[in-house]
Amino acid sequence: MTLVYRAGFQLLKVRAVMLMGLAAAVVGCWQGWDLFQTYGIRPADGGQLASLPVRLAWGLGVAALGLAFAGGMALYGTRYVGSIRYDEAAGTLHIRTVEFILTGRKRVVPLSAVKGARRKQGRLANPGGVSVDAPWLALDLKGGRWPLIVDAQGHFPDRALAAELLKL
Repeated sequence: MTLVYRAGFQLLKVRAVMLMGLAAAVVGCWQGWDLFQTYGIRPADGGQLASLPVRLAWGLGVAALGLAFAGGMALYGTRYVGSIRYDEAAGTLHIRTVEFILTGRKRVVPLSAVKGARRKQGRLANPGGVSVDAPWLALDLKGGRWPLIVDAQGHFPDRALAAELLKL
């Protein structure tokens, strides 16, 4: 099999953000539980325990924020490509996505299922603030609802072969 693409260091960064998402879920649930039990008791909150609906709203709201971040990263992992290999004999691509944190999923896709890839700039210029330059490819497959994400900052050993196989 021939290596077409490898995410390299970008994969490590994605997994680190996934771990932060997991930590955000744990902290969000813990803080949500604490708010549910004690909101209103602290002097800054008024010194009197808030009603059950108010405490429930605050607790569930904070917990939901942490869980939403972790869930979003889990969804992102199902679309983020860690590596692509080409099996010349079978005429297939072996695409490995990240899934969640340390797991991965391998998909074997015939070349005929590749509809094409579109280049996305991934640029955000913020004068005086943080600027982002993270180009990526949206890889469309037949039968897929959403495209796969191929980080353009990853490693393409043979760019001509990658362009041909991914129909750039």
